[in-house]
Amino acid sequence: ACEDYVLVGTDDGARGYRSSTAQLLLLDPVSGKLLDAMSGFTGDIRCSICYDEKTDAFYFTSKGGYFYSVKVQKDSNGAWKLGRKRQLALGGMSTSTPVVYKGRAYVGVSGDGQFTPYSGHNIIVIDLSGAMSIAYRVETQGYPQTSGLLTTAYEGEARDGYVYVYFFDNYPPGKLRVLRDSAGQD
Repeated sequence: ACEDYVLVGTDDGARGYRSSTAQLLLLDPVSGKLLDAMSGFTGDIRCSICYDEKTDAFYFTSKGGYFYSVKVQKDSNGAWKLGRKRQLALGGMSTSTPVVYKGRAYVGVSGDGQFTPYSGHNIIVIDLSGAMSIAYRVETQGYPQTSGLLTTAYEGEARDGYVYVYFFDNYPPGKLRVLRDSAGQD
């Protein structure tokens, strides 16, 4: 059903990134008509919105320091509507598009000083089951601002059983980070 609509996040319309006025817009992909909107997101939504088929939910982050989940469903009149908003505080801003795989999400998060090395920047692994929670964090030198790249090439039975997620630090010289993860790891 994702081909029936497009999801777009907005900036919060205020200086900084602490205002809870950003919106998620549900648009018709052909006409651009607004089908529905949801407000109350903290900080600018600067990442892409990703979809996970297993949970039938959409995931994204905000510069206000949150990881969000929403669902799109048809109402009793057959119109597409946004609902079931969930959020998780990340502890720092994020523009990282989540990578979601097998009940876990991987995002980059800024520390206290966006361009200060080792000031709390990290890659966060989120357990999507239940109420959503942070499984663990991995400290990085710089802020991993983009989405990660996940490979399942080593996950199979004859392999090591892990997925590998690659992120880049946004700090000179631009280090490549590789996170080795499996379900239940923390």
